[in-house]
Amino acid sequence: MLLHHITISGLGGVGGYYGAMLVQAARREGKGRQIAFLARGAHLEAIRSCGLHVHTPERDFTVKPDFVAEDPHELPKSDLVILATKSYDLEANLRQLLPVITPETIILPLLNGADITDQVKRILPNNRVWDGCVYISGRKPEAGEILLEAEREIFIFGSRETTRTEEERELADLLTSVGVKAINPDDIEDHIRKKYLMISATATGTSYYNLTVGEALAQHPRGMRALIEELCQLYTALGHDLGEDAVERTIERQTFMIPTSTSSMHVDFLAGGRTELENLTGYVVRTAHHHGLILPTYDRMYRALRDEPYPPHRRV
Repeated sequence: MLLHHITISGLGGVGGYYGAMLVQAARREGKGRQIAFLARGAHLEAIRSCGLHVHTPERDFTVKPDFVAEDPHELPKSDLVILATKSYDLEANLRQLLPVITPETIILPLLNGADITDQVKRILPNNRVWDGCVYISGRKPEAGEILLEAEREIFIFGSRETTRTEEERELADLLTSVGVKAINPDDIEDHIRKKYLMISATATGTSYYNLTVGEALAQHPRGMRALIEELCQLYTALGHDLGEDAVERTIERQTFMIPTSTSSMHVDFLAGGRTELENLTGYVVRTAHHHGLILPTYDRMYRALRDEPYPPHRRV
C-alpha cells in the first residue's frame, strides 16, 4: 500500500462526496488505510459527533473518517492530499496544509480552473502534482450533510507522465471498488481543457444571465453557444485541438446537467460572497488579450460581472 494516509480538504459537494466514498472503500478494503478530513465550524462539529451523512437518489449512508480536524497539526502526514476548495482559496489552503505535506506527498487538486496544477506547482515545486476534474451534481445543504442530486458522476485524474504510476492505479482501484467511475487517462491535460471549456462557459453564462442551466440554454442559446465557440477559438490559438465537434459536444454536456441546477459561481454571486470569476472568466479574457485575440462575448460578460451590481436587471 502506497497511499496509506489520504487527506481531503474542502468538504462541500465534491470533497464531501468523494471523501465519504474513500472512507467506505478503506473500510471495505480492511487493510488499515486511513482517511482524514480537514473541516471547520459547524460542519466539523457535525462530522465529529454524527459522521458525514450522504444522501443520493438511490443511497443513504453515513461515514466516520479516521481523523477530522480544523487544525492540520492534529492530522497525520499524508501520502495523498485531495484539494476540493474554491479556486480563490487555493494558496491559503495549501499553506494551511503544510503540516501534513512531506516531500513525498502527492497533491491532487479538483478545483475549477485552467491552470490549477501550475498554481500548485509554484507553491510546492518539489512535490508531485496530479491533474484532476470531476463531473458531479453535489452540494452541502447543511452541516454534516452531502446531497448528490444525480447518481451519474465521473472522477478523472492523473499525472502528466507518459506511463501510469502505482499510486494512480491504487487510487483508481480504491474508488472503483465502491462504484465511483474513476478514469485515469494518458491524456489528462486534454480532459482538463474539455472540463474547463464546459465549466467556464456554463459558469459565465448562468452568472451573467442570472438563470439556471436549463433556463440559460433555452432563453439565450446564442449567447451560451458563443461562449463555447470563443473559448474553442482561444484553445486553437494556443495550439490545442479539441476536435471538430467540441462545441456540439460541450452543449450536449450542458444539456446532460440537471436543468434546474446552476453553476457554483452563480450561487456565489447570488450569495454576495467571493466568486471564481477571475479563474473561470477573467483568465480567458486575459489570456486572449495576451495573444492578441478579442472574444466579444467573454469580454462583455466579464466586464458586467466584474463591474456591475448583482443581481442584474434582465440581460440579453
